[in-house]
Amino acid sequence: MSSAPQHPTSSKLSADAQIGSSVALLKADTAPPGLMWTRAGIVALVAVVSWITISYCSNVYFDRDSAFHNALECSERVLKRHAKSSWLLNGTLLGSTRLGRLVLWDADLDIGVLVPSPSAFDAVSAALDEECFGHRSIVKKGARNSELRIWRKCTNRICAEFYETTLVNGIAKTGEGQSNESQLLPLKSCTVSGIDAKCPNNAPFYLAQAYGQDWLTIPLIKLF
Repeated sequence: MSSAPQHPTSSKLSADAQIGSSVALLKADTAPPGLMWTRAGIVALVAVVSWITISYCSNVYFDRDSAFHNALECSERVLKRHAKSSWLLNGTLLGSTRLGRLVLWDADLDIGVLVPSPSAFDAVSAALDEECFGHRSIVKKGARNSELRIWRKCTNRICAEFYETTLVNGIAKTGEGQSNESQLLPLKSCTVSGIDAKCPNNAPFYLAQAYGQDWLTIPLIKLF
């Protein structure tokens, strides 16, 4: 009389599964030493590269921010001492209005200066060179009003541009254009990166002229 076929019990199947899992884990834990060292080296390399990148970017950010801050602070001090009305323009005005700080990927500081005549800025320019920048200025005539100049002054880190501005029959004129005097004056107090400065009476008007009507919402990276 033949016996019924024997089937493995559930306990035996469970034991076999545990043995299989143990063997698999044993194989995984016994990876070649060379492979383990390679993996460890890759992890360490990624960590070092990440640390260097973060440190470098942080140093560049704070170094540039400090350079902009010092140049603007010094410029404001010299202009006030020489009783010259001045205000923030372009990217510097945009940073003050949108962020309350300087836009660090902007190429330079932009400052308007009210002068009775173009030659009236010469003495102030010399003081700015001596106290704040230490390099010779690059002077260019305005594209639209050639009698009004734009002075570009640089340190070894950043640059600033000063726009001569005159008032003629209710019109504020610079080398790059003109507007109604009421858009510019009276100047309003504003701050940028903790520095007390002046901004145009109607800052949005000038920002729209420079960057378009969506200057307040467009990503800053698209403007520079």
